[in-house]
Amino acid sequence: MYKQKLITDVGIDMDGVVYPFMSAFKKYCIDVLKETTFSEPTKWEFYKDWGISEDTFKTMLMTAPISHRLFASESPMDGTALGWAALREEGVTIHVITARPTTAWSQTADWLHDHGLIPDHLHFTHDKTIITHVAKEYSAAIDDHLLYHQQLEQAGAFAVLRDHPWNRQHDVNFRVSSLLDFARLVKSVNNREIPWQNTNVNKYYAKQ
Repeated sequence: MYKQKLITDVGIDMDGVVYPFMSAFKKYCIDVLKETTFSEPTKWEFYKDWGISEDTFKTMLMTAPISHRLFASESPMDGTALGWAALREEGVTIHVITARPTTAWSQTADWLHDHGLIPDHLHFTHDKTIITHVAKEYSAAIDDHLLYHQQLEQAGAFAVLRDHPWNRQHDVNFRVSSLLDFARLVKSVNNREIPWQNTNVNKYYAKQ
């Protein structure tokens, strides 16, 4: 007998999902590099189009939180507050999972607190699949990086890609444009309005 999976825990990425990192980093570059013109991002390694090498980019991420509020200077992205509230109403456990460098950890916690976005758990790791290990039952996760999205899906999470120009060319099962859309998707899954991403769809709808 088919039993719909219940999402009890959600994993939320920071940059590009609830925090507009691109906007913050552009302002940082204007101040540090004294450049004023930057092309719109069309790929994940956007900094290369701005003449910044990968090594330099990593160094900037480590040093920027020391001299600037790179990870805490912007307001939450559209739909974040409403999406957060909707997830709370759904009763799921909220995990913020980010790969931010150690120098950004305090800014991250402060920013979440200042905007009333208090998670149940805050994880700093490149392994986004941690959500599948700590979830009470089943998990859903939202990220804007295709690689993390694929890893989450392979690990068994209900993976959702946050839509951006740099990932729009990739075909995925679920894509949303805000945290609010993600929250609505989680609610729809738990209400059996849509099937789990790996469910036999015919078998699922036969039970409706």
